[in-house]
Amino acid sequence: MPDLSPLLVPQMNVNDEHAVIVAWHVGSGARVAAEQVIATLETSKATFDVHADRAGFLVYEHAVKSLVQVGTPLAWIADQADAQPPQEGSSPVASSGSAGDGDERFTRKALRRMRELGLTVADFSGQGRIELSEVEAAAARRGAGRASAERFDGAEPIEESTSKLAEAARLTDVYRAVVPSMVTVSVPCDSVRARMQSLRDEDGAPFSLLELVIHEAAALLGDYPDLNGFFASGRGWRYRDIAIGFAVNAGRGLKVPVVQASHLHSRLSVARAVRELSLCYFRNELKMDDVIGGTFTVTDLSSYGVTHFIPVLNDRQAAILGICAERPGTGHQDLVLSFDHRISDGMRAAAFLGELRDHLLSTSDV
Repeated sequence: MPDLSPLLVPQMNVNDEHAVIVAWHVGSGARVAAEQVIATLETSKATFDVHADRAGFLVYEHAVKSLVQVGTPLAWIADQADAQPPQEGSSPVASSGSAGDGDERFTRKALRRMRELGLTVADFSGQGRIELSEVEAAAARRGAGRASAERFDGAEPIEESTSKLAEAARLTDVYRAVVPSMVTVSVPCDSVRARMQSLRDEDGAPFSLLELVIHEAAALLGDYPDLNGFFASGRGWRYRDIAIGFAVNAGRGLKVPVVQASHLHSRLSVARAVRELSLCYFRNELKMDDVIGGTFTVTDLSSYGVTHFIPVLNDRQAAILGICAERPGTGHQDLVLSFDHRISDGMRAAAFLGELRDHLLSTSDV
């Protein structure tokens, strides 16, 4: 029996649950050296290489663009060239609801859900304790795999990037649990433009509405922990820090660079940070540290002429703010806040937006 050791999908960020295989750099069955790069993976945050942890023969079954779960085997390293990936039994889990039936790794709720979804022990090869969330994630992976093999009359598959596949998996996990709600306030465009011009004259430098919104939102979020937190394990949690991310998607996939410690920045330093991070995006130089740790997100579609949209919540965040374009004939533009109703509510969200609007229109610096 060949000696096989699993090479697990690493967790590069605490919120990552899945990754997509971008490329294999070594064929299955080939000999590899310790620390040799064997694959490139991508999450919604970043792209990274996976290295062999020892010398041997690499074996794997996943194809490029496959969705793989963090902590599960990406491949195996064997001592013999003819080794094959291990196969677990494919018989369904026992029908009894007892957690001790079939495999003690599975909780009672996990077993019950597995029977409902038709999953088997083989779907959890190499994993430890299996909770309900792992079962749901396995069902999502299986569904993604089936979708790639299915064909529909009159339609053909869209060629999606690996970053889009990772984003889809992340959003599926988020919205399986979240209770999304939305509130909107209207802001007079002439007043916003006048405030922006006043600040440009004061600072001697131009900056964008996005940069000003990040600065003003950071000044407010300390009073709104329900919008600068997340819901998990049956309760709300607040972040000790305020780190505002901003969505960018200009041909290199959707990324959310983060202005770390946003509440400690001046107006000008926020603008400088946004521009430096944006330049890194266009140069494909964003590092993992540039896109992790966000506690709140701003997305600006005003330059696209979008007069209203519903921003999509990010994982481990309770709120996201959208900046809209001027509605034709009204002289106003909207600020839209999507939030998780499990941790906040409409009145709190409306109060935050009202204060933010006042700060944006204020004639004095806040």
